[in-house]
Amino acid sequence: MSDDPAVAALLSEYPPEAQQLTLRVRKLLLRIIPDVHEQVYPNWRIISFRMGDEHKHQICWLAPQRLGVNLGFEQGAELPDPNGLLTGGAKQARNVHIRSARDVDVPKIASLVAAAIELHRGR
Repeated sequence: MSDDPAVAALLSEYPPEAQQLTLRVRKLLLRIIPDVHEQVYPNWRIISFRMGDEHKHQICWLAPQRLGVNLGFEQGAELPDPNGLLTGGAKQARNVHIRSARDVDVPKIASLVAAAIELHRGR
């Protein structure tokens, strides 16, 4: 389980496999986002990752699910996605559905996060 009590509380509602997968992706995001600020939103059931304190600085989020975790991008519709990882039909937001450890393709996820960081810096 997580050493962060807010993360642990959020994940306690999910099966162990989903908890482990969420923690694996969380560890990756904490490693690759510069000066990351993490915020848990229990009512939304997400963990937000930001490069600043305000919502407008959000790079991505994790939304645990019963069968895995979704990695979401607020401006996902604007991100290059040559590997076809992003799903969703919302006006802007897109998700990567991660259902097993096999879906955690570090280079591909890191590429999407890097693009989201660049998009954020350009705004």
